[in-house]
Amino acid sequence: MSEFLYIGETAALTAAFLWGGSTLVFEHTGKKMGSFTTNLLRIMIGLILMCLVLYIQKGYIFPLQASKEQMFWLGLSGIVGLAIGDGALYVSLVIIGPRLATLLLSLAPPITVVLAWIFIDEKLGSLAIAGIILTVAGIIWVVNEKNLPEQISGSKIKGILFGILAAAGQATGVLLVKYGFQQELDALSATVLRMLPATLFLLIIALLRGRLVRIFRAVNNRQDALLIFFGSIIGPFLGVWLSIVAVKYTEAGVAATLLATVPITVIPLIIIIKKFKPSPRAILGAVLAVAGVALIFLRQ
Repeated sequence: MSEFLYIGETAALTAAFLWGGSTLVFEHTGKKMGSFTTNLLRIMIGLILMCLVLYIQKGYIFPLQASKEQMFWLGLSGIVGLAIGDGALYVSLVIIGPRLATLLLSLAPPITVVLAWIFIDEKLGSLAIAGIILTVAGIIWVVNEKNLPEQISGSKIKGILFGILAAAGQATGVLLVKYGFQQELDALSATVLRMLPATLFLLIIALLRGRLVRIFRAVNNRQDALLIFFGSIIGPFLGVWLSIVAVKYTEAGVAATLLATVPITVIPLIIIIKKFKPSPRAILGAVLAVAGVALIFLRQ
């Protein structure tokens, strides 16, 4: 029945829209509360929700059955990908906005493929190379556009560099996850094993910088607190959950490609919510970048 209902494909596209929506929410909270505070709170809320679901499904809130190697590699993946990579993404969101920031995140799959080729000797075929070239070309074409409709808050170069750092962090995190899945482990438990160390890492950074009390005071504003909670539900929780459903019910390459359409799905959300229309060049460039990602994921 799932073949007729396209459950996996629908879940992947829904996740992409939810992630696109969460970037708009986190752009707003990032400007008001700071990108670091936004990242810490949304990971913490996502972790609590994931642990709750894990308890309902499995009867425990933390997967102690995982091996020390799995805890190490998945924990390191969470620190690199969620704490550092996503932290850089939210800085980029605040500076250059969700359209460009999510577009730069399309660099993550090409970087992942190159890192896998270098470090774990995965094959880098002609389709993957073509996909990398197409993705990079589409991004460069859009980024170099003059008279951007978005208001840049600060240095555009800084925003772009943090966007690239976000992609590199996500790519490295994905590569580290591969080591964590060398032994059998369900995806929900793996997500918790990534989120917990990322949360602890950010809490330690906040404590060392003397910002911990100020961070939790930031949620005294009820509207901001609700926005963070809403963004955490649709992004780190529902988005991740649906991505797991997508991988389960359709081919991995198809799921990954549809999940990578965030730079496209965010465009209609920006038009509806922010009331401005990106140029044809911006839309076409995003399509080209995602097409390049598709070539990478569907190369086999």
